Amino acid sequence: MGEKEMRKEKGHGGRRGSYILFLAAMWGLLFPGSTLAHHGGVSLGYGPGSPVEAFSSLTLPEGGVFTMARVEQVEYRKYHWAEPENKDAFTFYTLGLGYGIKPYLTGFLFLPYTIKTQDHLGTSYGGGDAKFLFSLGGNYDPNKGFGLNRAEDTAITFEATKKTYFALILGSSVPTGESHNEDRFGEEFERGMQPGFRSPTLTVGASVTRSLFHGFTVVGDVLYDVFFKKDDFKFGNEFRIDLAGIYDIYTKPGVSALEAVLELNLLHVAKDEDEAAGGKVPNSGGTILYLSPGLRYNFPPFSLALLLKFPVAKDLNRQSEQQGAEGLESFRGVLAISAFF
Repeated sequence: MGEKEMRKEKGHGGRRGSYILFLAAMWGLLFPGSTLAHHGGVSLGYGPGSPVEAFSSLTLPEGGVFTMARVEQVEYRKYHWAEPENKDAFTFYTLGLGYGIKPYLTGFLFLPYTIKTQDHLGTSYGGGDAKFLFSLGGNYDPNKGFGLNRAEDTAITFEATKKTYFALILGSSVPTGESHNEDRFGEEFERGMQPGFRSPTLTVGASVTRSLFHGFTVVGDVLYDVFFKKDDFKFGNEFRIDLAGIYDIYTKPGVSALEAVLELNLLHVAKDEDEAAGGKVPNSGGTILYLSPGLRYNFPPFSLALLLKFPVAKDLNRQSEQQGAEGLESFRGVLAISAFF
């Protein structure tokens, strides 16, 4: 089979194979070492008071290991004007690994796998771009002032306290993902249907975590993703603000805990840039507010999270000409399992 035929096979088949890959990834999470171990989130859930979509500012203990497997399902609304090529659904799988370099510094690696289905044209699937993140964590103690996290300030030992925790976040993706998949007719899918971005991205941000009273934690973050031009095309930069409240519904000390999570997720996407179209793409980008209720069940060393994201407000550029974009979903569903050791 030639190179072109191989790309065609990868472009529109294999949904079943991707499910098998995800199950293998879950196996690798639960039993480390037994297997080799696009926009989707990362679900950094470890310790009590962890959000699902927002970025927790708590760091791992020195030498601590965090593993995560997550699936996010996106179902898009369809419109008559976009027939017969409505984008149907996107599925994002992510396998993550975190390591406590110091009590105040945690490093992460995320490996995504994406399935994107478009009516009439078929399915584009494959590995996405690997991403590295570093979180530098500190805290503010009313009695002692500011300082970097120490062993007693890490996620595993976090309890109700007067301290306010914060983190500075820096990361980058590497263009390792599939980016030339073809549809069922042998034509290359548009850039937004490809699992990879073809160019690196840069992420900068900050996060704050505070236990307001016993059993209730608030987390807020601000994140900015910068995309770079490749092959005369550039995805719009993304700006995010997340606010999460986590309430302890039930706790059996040392055994398990059930937490309710409610998040507000604000996303602003700048317009894409396409030199072939003369510059910025007018019917792209906009601002979306998601309301996201969820649950987290902690049973050390594991944590299981479920979140549903609903777009409750949006202001999209030329919305009547957009389909299959952020803000035009019926919903987003997130299921994640994580463990720390």
